[in-house]
Amino acid sequence: MRRPAARLPRLAGAARGRIGLRGAVLAVVVVGLVLTAVLAVVTFRGHQRAESRLLGLQTRLIAAAGQAADQLYVQDHLGGAAAVAAATGGSVTEFRKAVAGIVTAKGPFVSASLWQLSGASPRLVAAVGGKPLLAPGAARLAALLRQSAASKTFVVTKVTAPGAVRLAFAAAASGSHGRFAVYAEEPLPVNGRVSDPADSPIGPLSFAVYLGRSTTPGMLLETNSAGPLPLRGTTFTTGFVFGNTFVTITTSPRGSLSGPVSQVLPWAIVAGGLLLTFLAALLAGRLVRGRDDAERLSREVRELYLEQRSVAETLQHALLPSRLPAIPDMVIEARYLPGATGVDIGGDWYDLVPLDGGRFVFKVGDVSGRGVDAAAVMASLHFAGRAYALEGYTPQVILDHLAQTLDVAENGHFATVLCGLVDIAAHTVRLANAGHLPPVVSSEGQSAVVPVKPGPPIGIPDGSPYEESMVTVPPRGVLIAYTDGLVERRGEIVDAGIKRLQEAASHDCGSLGELLDRIITELTGDSPADDIAVIGLEWQN
Repeated sequence: MRRPAARLPRLAGAARGRIGLRGAVLAVVVVGLVLTAVLAVVTFRGHQRAESRLLGLQTRLIAAAGQAADQLYVQDHLGGAAAVAAATGGSVTEFRKAVAGIVTAKGPFVSASLWQLSGASPRLVAAVGGKPLLAPGAARLAALLRQSAASKTFVVTKVTAPGAVRLAFAAAASGSHGRFAVYAEEPLPVNGRVSDPADSPIGPLSFAVYLGRSTTPGMLLETNSAGPLPLRGTTFTTGFVFGNTFVTITTSPRGSLSGPVSQVLPWAIVAGGLLLTFLAALLAGRLVRGRDDAERLSREVRELYLEQRSVAETLQHALLPSRLPAIPDMVIEARYLPGATGVDIGGDWYDLVPLDGGRFVFKVGDVSGRGVDAAAVMASLHFAGRAYALEGYTPQVILDHLAQTLDVAENGHFATVLCGLVDIAAHTVRLANAGHLPPVVSSEGQSAVVPVKPGPPIGIPDGSPYEESMVTVPPRGVLIAYTDGLVERRGEIVDAGIKRLQEAASHDCGSLGELLDRIITELTGDSPADDIAVIGLEWQN
């Protein structure tokens, strides 16, 4: 399609042409301004979403760090001190050593005491540090110690007194000398207000930490916000398990978390919108022409692809038997499906050669690779095998002769072939295998893989002759030979595909043709990835 400018000379006059041009420019400007506004709004909202995601990420990181540090610190030190007491029978000396580094006037714990939990009520063994807010005889302290004895982790609660707020911890341990518990108190800011260094990882955030899942003022542990609580505006709340309870963290950004660039980006988009609008007007014609050229080329390539694929499929079918010969007392069906991709001819084939005496030879083969060379190798093996079969050779000899006609080092291809000689009256099949997949026999709802010893593929000589195997097919039984496209799937072993074939071949269908169609549909669907050749032999009695 030509640009509008190419038709300007055909207009009535220059003035009329200028009006048309102005209208086009105005339309582009209007569209550009609309797009600029939309992009600015989308960018602004994206900035807000990014801020929310960063806030959530930083809050979760703070929670994870708090859980890892505080949980392990309390469990290691208080739980460790309780374990030492349990192991030493409540040794005061060992207890004092265990808590010497953590109980100081400046914390982290300002007081600690050791309790023996045998008997009706806890018994104080030793005390270190300042005076606890919960007196030794307090009922709340006794309840906290009993709770720690029944808990798998430490227990924690908040205690208050005039001019003091603390977190109370209790951790218990059992040993050969009985059960002991350590009780300790950690000081908190009286008003809950704390300050952070400017270079602190949480410096860009206002936060409030609560004991439990409630964000009521009475459960506040600490906050760095000078404003009212709970935090307002954009907030994110998370938490973590802390001993026998839960710690809730709520955060709010103090500024932009994603940096100044994301803040000014919407305005930069507005500023650049006019330039983009101008460039869009210049590039529109070129883009339209490029799109039309690409669509035309795509149609031509598709038509060429379909034509080449049709030629390949026609050539493939021309190399296969146009129809299978009628064999008395047998029903014989074959199917060939080209792969769903590619335009090169494949190398899968099948053949059936009637002989005298109620016998016939069948072959199924697969040449490596694709293309005209693979088709030529397939044709030579196909017709040479037919000639050897008509000469009356056994499957073993047929494969021995075919092995003399191909060398992968010279031809660049090799082939797998399954050859069988069928005696209809005796219900026997003599099989020789050149690296091909084994056939399957089905009868009365049961199926089995025929054990045929594989020899080397045709074209890969190893100096050893092929061996024959004999299989007897039950009355009204079915033998199915196939190429690997029927059972192979990427990423799995071929035995899994053969097992699926066995299961599909066990189904009772009205005819052999319906059975083959059902097998192909169940195993590959309507679009097989690789070529498929299948031949089925059914005895009528």
